[in-house]
Amino acid sequence: MRRASALVVVLWVIAVLSVMVLSFATEAHLQTGVNVYVRERNRVGRLIDAGQVLAEVVIAGFADAKEWSDGEDVEELLEEDRWALEKRALKLDSRCTIGPVLVDDRRDKDGNLLNPSTVTVEIELVNAGARNAINVNELYQGGDQNYRVRWEMLLTSHGIPEDFEVDTDDGRFRLVDHLIACWNDWRDDDDSSTSLDGKDCGAESAWYEEKYEEDRVDDEDKRYPRNGSIPDIQELSYVRGFREHPAVLTGGVLNPEADKDEQISVSGIIGLLGTSGSSKVNVNSCTVEQLLTVPGIFVEDDDEDMAEGREVAQAIVDALKEKPDYDVDETRTWWPYKSWEDLCQRVSDFADVQIGSEANQYLTYVPDENSIFKIKITGESMGMTREVNAECYLNSKDRKVRYIKWRED
Repeated sequence: MRRASALVVVLWVIAVLSVMVLSFATEAHLQTGVNVYVRERNRVGRLIDAGQVLAEVVIAGFADAKEWSDGEDVEELLEEDRWALEKRALKLDSRCTIGPVLVDDRRDKDGNLLNPSTVTVEIELVNAGARNAINVNELYQGGDQNYRVRWEMLLTSHGIPEDFEVDTDDGRFRLVDHLIACWNDWRDDDDSSTSLDGKDCGAESAWYEEKYEEDRVDDEDKRYPRNGSIPDIQELSYVRGFREHPAVLTGGVLNPEADKDEQISVSGIIGLLGTSGSSKVNVNSCTVEQLLTVPGIFVEDDDEDMAEGREVAQAIVDALKEKPDYDVDETRTWWPYKSWEDLCQRVSDFADVQIGSEANQYLTYVPDENSIFKIKITGESMGMTREVNAECYLNSKDRKVRYIKWRED
């Protein structure tokens, strides 16, 4: 009986030990799997980091990419710049694909890849004028010799009658002239008020000081002409003329004090303006309203509510969606203009309109620092995939990429 009891105890001990050993083995197996998962996840995360660097290298340098030429030595080109072809594709076609790039090329003794890891980056210009704003800091006497004409185009195309006049302390002026003069005085680097027919039409620091004293404005709320570039487009609301007629910036009724049947409704201009980049218009990512600020598109002597200029601008925007008669990527829904000649040819083929030659100096044809780029980064390793979708732009001051959206799967 004792021997039987001992045998049962031994069997129980063996069973318990077997369960414990199996448990330890299972836990070790699971832990190994977890370690492999964590390792590969970290590896894929590093692939995303590598893809981000590749995207930034191409976006930061695409503008300097050399255009294709007969007889070029591609190998020599790639020796100088490993990503030259991708930069060229982004510059000319507004999209490019980098990779798949093999990041881990470890091989066994037979030459087979061990745990191959790759990263793929897709970059595309967003075909929208979200950041394609006209740099207001360039639209003054010291920045653009045609600044007055462009301001007039901008203001009248948004509903301000060319002959609409306002009374000021210094006389009666066209509102368009008054707004341009006040902005020029705020932006230029002197304290001499802009005059028209011998009368002060603009405003320098003395006018603002007198106005603030009259309205008893607190010191912290006072703003004076910057005599330089403004950092925020909202600063326009402090400029004389714009502060007296806020509808010019935001839209609304220009003269609310007038009888209802004499009131003038205007659309605001602030959405078309920015404080960095260029005063030129990117013809591949602009709006009709932005094109109407360009000499050669806007017709100054157009008496029919700018119908002719608007027709030209609309044709430029619409012709982007018409496939050109040369080899292009047919998977696209729009094809960017490559040059002035390409623009004129395609627009004339699309509609019976003509673009004035003076427009060329105000147009750009490739993505620039005002453009928004979509980036898709895909990292793959050991059957594991990680994807990031982002949107960014190139900062014009430090030439670094700034992200406005970042979404990981």
